[in-house]
Amino acid sequence: MARRRAGALAERIVALLARAPGPLGGLELVERLRDGGDPAAPSLVFRALRQLVDAGKVQKLLLARGYLLREDGGQPLYLHCTQCGAILVAPGEAVRAAVEAAAGRAGFRTHRIFAELPGRCSDCAGEHA
Repeated sequence: MARRRAGALAERIVALLARAPGPLGGLELVERLRDGGDPAAPSLVFRALRQLVDAGKVQKLLLARGYLLREDGGQPLYLHCTQCGAILVAPGEAVRAAVEAAAGRAGFRTHRIFAELPGRCSDCAGEHA
């Protein structure tokens, strides 16, 4: 396998996440890279994902067990429908301000605020109301 230039794998991962309808897991990204003729070892994919998360370009979602491309700016709320699996993104400024205030009162400084909230989307809630 030919050596890639630094950042090429991360760029391919960003491109795959940009086209995905929802979160993609790390191993799913490995498969999609391979299927697209760009095989990469899982360890390299997970290293690139960690770098993208640290750079604020990608969000790791714990409930959905996958990664999403982050929107520019802000720290949104990720609303995870536990029934259909949809991920909705909502503005999180008020939550961020409240969390930073609470952390500040405790003498704690946050690096990044992340909120993933489980519940039901309007479609699923409407079906079972």
